[in-house]
Order: sequence, then structure tokens, then C-alpha cells
Amino acid sequence: MPHRRLLEHLDINSVEAYWLTERATEGAIRPDISEIRNHILRHLSNHAGIVILEGLEWLMTINGEDAVLSFVRELRESVYRTQWTILLPIRSLAFESLWLARLRREAPAVDLSSPKTDNENVSSSDPELVEVTDTELEFDTLEVLEDGSPQLMMLSRLPSTGFTLSLLRKRILQWRRMGLDVSEAEAALSYKLDEAYTLYAAVEEKVRRAVELEQYLNINSSVFSATDEATARFRIRQLTGLDELENQFFDD
Repeated sequence: MPHRRLLEHLDINSVEAYWLTERATEGAIRPDISEIRNHILRHLSNHAGIVILEGLEWLMTINGEDAVLSFVRELRESVYRTQWTILLPIRSLAFESLWLARLRREAPAVDLSSPKTDNENVSSSDPELVEVTDTELEFDTLEVLEDGSPQLMMLSRLPSTGFTLSLLRKRILQWRRMGLDVSEAEAALSYKLDEAYTLYAAVEEKVRRAVELEQYLNINSSVFSATDEATARFRIRQLTGLDELENQFFDD
């Protein structure tokens, strides 16, 4: 899914994410095996990490069974003896049983529904098949604007009593899911609690003002040109120029 939708489910600011699509757009990668292979291989020689590649079913439809199997085999050989792990989430019912058995010889299956026992030795230097269930994580439902971006909403303020960095981290993620640039608040994660709360409160006030500005913009969008509206929405999400926008919207 595109980044603006992925943000509803995952904090992608600390990872490198690409949308598997045939559209020529920013942050996208085509469903071409050679292009995906080269992109993954460029990372394997550096540091350590995890590659999660979704869409194996679609890749097989486009490129064919043999090509995808060779692709997985090459990934397995390339990741061997590195500090990387490659996960391929799949739905097993999407594949023929014979081909699935061949695939599992190249990439051993990993069941994430229960912890592994001591007898299960799965090498982290192999591509692994993760069979996902239909159970999805539950996230707050956000209204979506006409441009596809989530509508801003005011969340309940975190009280100073009981405030923790864990709560702050969750609140930052909630703000990000709404498309807000709250990088200023991230610095508070390394502060002492009292200092962290002071910075949180300052950012929270900016968010409150941004929500009010967007609400005004939604109600009165007909009086703005498309360019002015887009510019205002961008500045609101960036939490910049709020004073100027308030003067423009609310002062006669």
C-alpha cells in the first residue's frame, strides 16, 4: 500500500519502505524481479537488518512460477552468512501445493502464531516464509479526506501524572498516522520525564491549533483556490506557519 495508508498501521519513519506497484510514483518499486533483487542485494553487504517482501503471489502472476522460485533461491544464496534475515509473508492457499512444497525447500516456513521450541532450528540467514492469518492489528479508525490523507483529530491530552516515555512514544506514532510532522517531539524521548512532558505539552498545543485550522479549512474550502488550500494543508501538517494561518483564517 502507499505510504500515506501504511502510516495508519506502521511507523515507517525509522525504516526504508517501498510500495510495490506499477505506478510511477515516489516511494514505489515496480513488480519486476530483477529490480527488486538488485535493490535487496545492495543492502545485504552493509550492516544487519530484516527485509520483508510482501506480494509474492502477485510477483508469481506477473513473472511466472519458475522465475519466482529462482528469485527466492538467489535471495537465499545471497543472504547466507550475512547478518540479514529475509521474510516472505504469504497466504499458502494462493499457491498450488506442489509449487508451495518446492518453495518451502528454498525458504523454510516460520509459524509466528506460537513460540519456537528448542528443537526448531531455523537459520536466520535463510529467506523465511511467514504464513499470516486473517487476524489484523487493531488501530484507531481515522476519517479520510478527499485527497486520501487522514483527517486530523484532537486526542485527549496526556496528564503529567503517570506520564511515561512509552506513552509519549505511542502518542507520537498516533500523530504521525494522521500525517503530522512531530519530529520536534521525538527529542523528548531522550529527556528526563519532567523535561519530556514540557516539550510534549508544547507540541500538543501546536497540534491543537493545527486541528482547529484544518477544521476551518474543511468547512470553508470553497473560498480558497486549489493551490492555496493545498499549501495551507501542507503547512498545517508540518506544524509550520500556524500564526500566519490563524491571522489569515480568524482575523477580520
